[in-house]
Amino acid sequence: MDWIKGMNQVIEYIEINLTSQIQYESLAHIVGCSVYEFSRIFSFVAGISISEYIRRRRLSQAVFDIQHSNEKIIDIALKYCYESPTTFSRAFKDLHGATPSFARKTGVPLKVYPPIIFTLTLKGINAIDFRIEKKESFQIIGLSGYEYSECEPDDNLTPLWREFMNYYNACLWNDGGVDNYYTAPFWQVGAYYFQSDGGKTKTIIGAEYKGKKIEGMTLETIPAATWAVFSFTSPTGIDYVPAAYTRILTEWFPASQYIRDEAIPSLEVFPEGDASSSEYSWEIWMPVKNK
Repeated sequence: MDWIKGMNQVIEYIEINLTSQIQYESLAHIVGCSVYEFSRIFSFVAGISISEYIRRRRLSQAVFDIQHSNEKIIDIALKYCYESPTTFSRAFKDLHGATPSFARKTGVPLKVYPPIIFTLTLKGINAIDFRIEKKESFQIIGLSGYEYSECEPDDNLTPLWREFMNYYNACLWNDGGVDNYYTAPFWQVGAYYFQSDGGKTKTIIGAEYKGKKIEGMTLETIPAATWAVFSFTSPTGIDYVPAAYTRILTEWFPASQYIRDEAIPSLEVFPEGDASSSEYSWEIWMPVKNK
């Protein structure tokens, strides 16, 4: 996939569907990756989340409807997929600094966010370390939930990771022997086939299952696959993981003889160690198949 072309097709799709429900699965499918991967790459490249971009575009177009038509505010709210005029008015004021009814007056300063255009930049100077590995089906035991792309302020962990680490530490100290079955490396599954929900993607965070079930945790089966395993030495978190995905999908895939296997989730593997250190080593496992 030509990533510049694909991302611009995503923007075109959004423009056509501003007045319809936009499924993130449809956007990810255009560029041939998972919702989880797409949301991370979009946020990294565009500087805002995909949900925020769609919100800004809808509220930008709503400005012209309000100023150049006689449509009722409630009809404009429904047109741009807001459930109520109250919700629409609140979002409109947050972005524009004025209510929709006040915006109908001439001379009111408002904001318009034009569509993004992705352009070519030269890359590939730095090497990307990888290996190809075949792995039989295996299971991960852990916590599942809707993972946000954004971390909490001043925190390198997303909410689901924070919940997982708290749960794991409680099990480790209160149930002797758990660490024999449930230790690092920890895996995060950015599952392609889980439903996304308003900018969030359902994922599972855990460790490879070795036969001991832990109350409150779920099992996820990872299919047998061929994996391109990418190694990184850097801290993890919002400043580094999206950048890694961006390099893999926009630089490595176009130069390789492989394509992304969309039927299988990507994985992130985090060994024990200080994940905030510049010397920390971690991996992204990307399922691949021959072109």
